[in-house]
Amino acid sequence: MQFNYRCTMCGERFKIAPDVMLCPKCSAEQNPDEPLKGVLEVVVDGDLPDDWDVLDLLPVEREFFPEIPVGNTPLWKPVNLRSELGLKNLFIKDDTLEPTGSFKDRASYLVAAFARKYGINNIVVASTGNAASSMAGVGAAAGISVTVFVPKSAPKAKL
Repeated sequence: MQFNYRCTMCGERFKIAPDVMLCPKCSAEQNPDEPLKGVLEVVVDGDLPDDWDVLDLLPVEREFFPEIPVGNTPLWKPVNLRSELGLKNLFIKDDTLEPTGSFKDRASYLVAAFARKYGINNIVVASTGNAASSMAGVGAAAGISVTVFVPKSAPKAKL
């Protein structure tokens, strides 16, 4: 299974890399005050192995992920709420059990793995709270320095 970027405008494919953010051909036609041109999407070529797990669905090889327990949190079946709302297939995912107590650990886990794969030693994030604390926690576990920029408007309770 191989992950690549594909331009949503022209369809050209690119290998995933830190310096590839937009299609160079389509983004060169960008004019001010119009929607972004050359946006890339991730596409998958090939089939999943029979014994796949969730890490096989991510565009970074498993050896680059930090050795911390991210994901695989409980899925609750709220019986009373299901009945009250008439939603028999309602589930609640309990991501308070993630390492920093936030569902944002899932994204930070992938960012840290991407950084490790490409030898990036410092991650910079702008956040008013949860994304920053998540990236700091996961970054520490991955041995990556994290620099956080916080706006003046950030709630003091989150600092």
